[in-house]
Amino acid sequence: MDERGWLEHCATKEQLEFFEDQGYLIVEDALEPDLLAGLNDAVDRVADRVRDTKDLSEDDMVIKFRTVVEDDTFLDLLDNPKTFPLLWDILGWNIQLYISHLILYPPEPRGSEIRKSGWHQDGGRPVTEMERPQPRLSLKISYWLSDVPTPEHGAFTIIPGSHKLDHLPEGAREDEGVLPVCVNAGDAVLFDRRMWHRRGYNTSDVERRVLFFGYSYRWLRGLDYNNLSEEVLSKCDPIRRQLLGDGVDVKGWWQPTDADVPLKGWLEENKGEDYVKGLEKANRS
Repeated sequence: MDERGWLEHCATKEQLEFFEDQGYLIVEDALEPDLLAGLNDAVDRVADRVRDTKDLSEDDMVIKFRTVVEDDTFLDLLDNPKTFPLLWDILGWNIQLYISHLILYPPEPRGSEIRKSGWHQDGGRPVTEMERPQPRLSLKISYWLSDVPTPEHGAFTIIPGSHKLDHLPEGAREDEGVLPVCVNAGDAVLFDRRMWHRRGYNTSDVERRVLFFGYSYRWLRGLDYNNLSEEVLSKCDPIRRQLLGDGVDVKGWWQPTDADVPLKGWLEENKGEDYVKGLEKANRS
């Protein structure tokens, strides 16, 4: 964990206002070159295991959930200096990683029919069962491990501002108000889980490579795990342990003590108690 970098990348007022209004943020060069290379190597190792287990070819899409425990390199994404401060400035200090997944999307075969469907909001049953309008609950970060310079490279496609809507905007199926998010390898995109989005169609000649890390409030169950093993947690400092769902007592998920949420104590020490109280006020508004 690189605590030295956190305070240099806290959210600006402009970033918070943009995220609140549009539902996403692009963080350029979120991954340092050495980390980007290490992540691509780790992804290759994971992908080889998945292909062997599922008898997939190099031309098949690879999707792997619970990615964070598949290689120690992924642990360095938990509190990435350029994205982690944005997380606490948006969601607050009572947060955890609830999902991590990998998608390797090879080029579609020549002549394939282009399909423009798949619009959805993340969240599973809460999308159906929560009151309307839906609360935020969580957000995701996509870490891009390959260049996606054009929509034809399978660009992540969003409808800015649609996180405020409980239905797919009219005109979306005709691509009105739609934004293909074109990025470079090493960039990250934060987005509100309520954002209407879909995967683009990869008609380029290169594989699209992306990791998704989703963060939620600690009182939600994780999709990656119930309880992670001490073998994994022992590799982590207290704040990373918090992010991986660790806690002192079961009651702490609803009424956390300082021991349950070391991130809160770190913020009080380094940003001040007024700052922490401001995060709580912002999340209630």
